[in-house]
Parts: sequence; C-alpha cells; structure tokens
Amino acid sequence: MNEDMISSAELSRAACCNLGESFVTNPSVDVSYSDAATGAKQIKLLGLSGTYVQMLTENIPNYRGAAAPYGLGYVPGPWMQSIQVSKGTSSVKNGYEAITGQINVEFKKPQLPEADWVSANLFASTTNRYEANADATLKLSKRWSTSLLAHYENETKAHDGNDDGFVDIPQVEQYNVWNRWAYMGDHYVFQAGIKALSETRTSGQANHGGTMHSGDLYKVGIDTERYEFFTKNAYIFNKEKNTNLALILSTTLHNQDATYGRKLYNVDQTNVYASLMFETEFNPQNSFSAGLSFNYDAYDQHYRLENTTDNPLKAFEKEAVPGAYVQYTLNLNDKWMVMAGLRGDYSNEHGFFVTPRAHLKYNPNDYVNFRLSAGKGYRTNHVLAENNYLLSSSRKVEIAKNLDMEEAWNYGASVSTYIPIFGKTLNVNAEYYYTDFLKQVIVDMDSNPHEVAFYNLDGRSYSHVFQVEASYPFFKGFTLTGA
Repeated sequence: MNEDMISSAELSRAACCNLGESFVTNPSVDVSYSDAATGAKQIKLLGLSGTYVQMLTENIPNYRGAAAPYGLGYVPGPWMQSIQVSKGTSSVKNGYEAITGQINVEFKKPQLPEADWVSANLFASTTNRYEANADATLKLSKRWSTSLLAHYENETKAHDGNDDGFVDIPQVEQYNVWNRWAYMGDHYVFQAGIKALSETRTSGQANHGGTMHSGDLYKVGIDTERYEFFTKNAYIFNKEKNTNLALILSTTLHNQDATYGRKLYNVDQTNVYASLMFETEFNPQNSFSAGLSFNYDAYDQHYRLENTTDNPLKAFEKEAVPGAYVQYTLNLNDKWMVMAGLRGDYSNEHGFFVTPRAHLKYNPNDYVNFRLSAGKGYRTNHVLAENNYLLSSSRKVEIAKNLDMEEAWNYGASVSTYIPIFGKTLNVNAEYYYTDFLKQVIVDMDSNPHEVAFYNLDGRSYSHVFQVEASYPFFKGFTLTGA
C-alpha cells in the first residue's frame, strides 16, 4: 500500500502536543479547525473531509461518531511511537470504512526493549496553557511487562484578542490516564489496556463586546467522559510460516453532555468491536489471511436544536454489523506484488454489502517502483454525533429522513523514484487519486445562510487529487521536503 510513516524521530522534530498537531511535516494530511468556538478539528486526506478517513489505534478502529470532532485531542504527543498514513483504498482486514485512507497510531509499548523506565514532559505557553505528561514502564519478568501513561492539560485563561466579546479558543481541561499490560510467550502473545479520559470545554462569550446589552452571555460547554478497554490475543502455530490465530476485542463508552447557548446535545455512545483473524504463508510467494468481525454502535441521544427552553427530544440509534473477509498476497521475487481482498458485511440498518479492494506494486529495479490500487468503502452517518459542533451558531438544523449509507470507489496510481545524488538519495514521489461517490450525505451550509441541512446526494460527487513530493537529506539531521 502507499503508506507514509511518521516515526518517533519525526514526532520529536515536529514537537507537538497531541495527534491533531502531529502532521505539520506531512504534505498528504491537513488538519484544520471545523469550528473555532468549540475547537473541533478534522483531518483532510486526499482533499476530502476526515470522516472518510478511518482512524485506527494499534489497528483497532477508534474515535468514531461522537468522538470524531475532538478525538485528535485525545491522543497526547508523548504517548505516540509512530503514525502510519495509508493513502487511497486500504486492506479489508480493518473493516469497510476507509474511503480515502487510514491513519493508524502506534503507542509506546512496555514489552519493547527500548521502553523508557520513566519519562516526563512538561509544557507551558504564553497563552497560559499548561501540560504535563508522564509514563513509567515496569518489566515484571522475562514475559510480563506493564506501563502507566498519564496526561493533564489546562488552558487556564479566556482569550479574546480581537475584542469581539467571544473567546478565540476554548478553555480545555483534560485528564487522561492509561494502564497497559503485555505477555510475550513463545507461542501465546497477550496485550490489554484500560484508558479513562475526562475533558471539559468552555467557550462562547466572555463579555457583551462593549455594547450596552443586558441578558445572558452565550456560552458553550462540553463535558466528556470516555472509557476504553481492549485486549489482543494471538497464538502462533508456526513462526517460520507466520501461521497464527488472533482475537481482538475492544469496548468504548463515550458520554458527552454539551450545551450551545440554549441548544443542547447529550449522547451516550457505546461501541463493541471484535475481530478474529487467521494468517499463514504457504511459501515465500503466497500468503493468505481470513477473518470474522463484529461491530456494534449504539447512540442514546437527548437534544434540542433550537434556542428555546422546550423539552429535549430523544433518539436512539443502533447498528450491528457482522462481517467476514479473505485476502491473498502474491509476491514474485519482490518485483511484482499483488494483494487482493474481499469482504462481506451485513448491517441491520442497511442490509448486505460487499467490499472489494486490490493493490498492485511493480519494482523493475532499485530506483523506481509503481503502484496501482482500487477499492470500495462504505460509511454509516450519525449526523448529530459527528457534527454537533455545528450547533454553536444561530443556524437552524434540518435532517432529511432515511439518510443513505455512504458508498464510494477510490482509484489510485503512484510512482516513487530513488535517485542517487552526491552519495545521498533524492526521493521523488508522484501520485494521483480519484474518488467517486455513489451515495453520499451532504452537509449543506450554502443553500441557506440561516440553516445547515443534511440530505442524500442528488447528482455526482467526485474528487481528483494529484500530488508530487520530493525529499533530500542535505546533511545529518537536516532533510528538506517539498510538495
């Protein structure tokens, strides 16, 4: 696959506070504010909204639904070991939701030899933002290890630099702690972790902007409690042929209470994910993987979409999706590589659907390689959960009935060259991607300036992306990248 690796060395060079600030040196990914009042951020990959990027943490789907607007702030920078950005269609192993790509975050692991015994990281800014990060690793035995990671941040002061009466950035206070365990046996491997996060966001009016105005100030308040648990189990039958059976289990509880003036959106989101995976290599040329998966999402919602004091409305959404996949990889002496996958899933809301994906790579020599990819992706919309930050305005919210499951094809082609110059290597990469939506849910803020409307696409929706990027290491510690 066409994948960028952001290593720990790169993360150190572009020192950041959280995942949302980790892509400043990556030309493929843009991070922008969806909304200044709440601080909601989104990733753009291949020029399209971050909702079409599948977010993974250690290859487990994560930060979906209500967590999407603020999830980039839930991953502290010092916790991360690396980030993999996969562009275009991806493997069928992790599900059907990747349309423009995947972003996978790998965290510090206690079982690695280089794991720190203890480390700390402190940060303070002129805007009165304070952060503290600490992690400690304990090697209990040759097999067992554990680590504790902790994070605290606090934006202590309300800022209104342009004196319009509204704060420029939200005040955020966050507590985040994670305990993880690992057992590394000769044949059985086990990992587990439990994570808890508590966050308070306040924003809105600091004063009435110098006008003679009486009445309440417009306030935004978002309180989030989030709990995650995961376990990974693998039994290795044959190390030489990489024959193994793995079971991944994950549960997330995300509780958010939010007020936007007199509008409100309270949601309790529950996610359960399970994946059973089998892999083997028949020989160095042929490898095969297959698996079963199950994903369950439930949204218990109370909301008021207008600036009134009416009683909140109630809505409960749930979707259960069992699925299965097979994937085959052919490797002809590292010159030709083909990976083809097919998965089928059944949603209790949208019925049965099939996800085909394929990748081809050709390496004629050591200086150039070519890639082609094609595949399909699907996504269920939970428009209020994923876009609740849009309530921080006077716009009326209109949601059409019977919104479709989004469906799109993605096609990609790229060429990478490695040119030796003055004893070093100039790397030039050119790529093109075409995304074609068959079904899409439109977030329309243009037809009516006093309204945000959600409705099904009527007509065509597509995207063309072309990118050229070059990097060259002029001397040790100094690499120039241009795109």
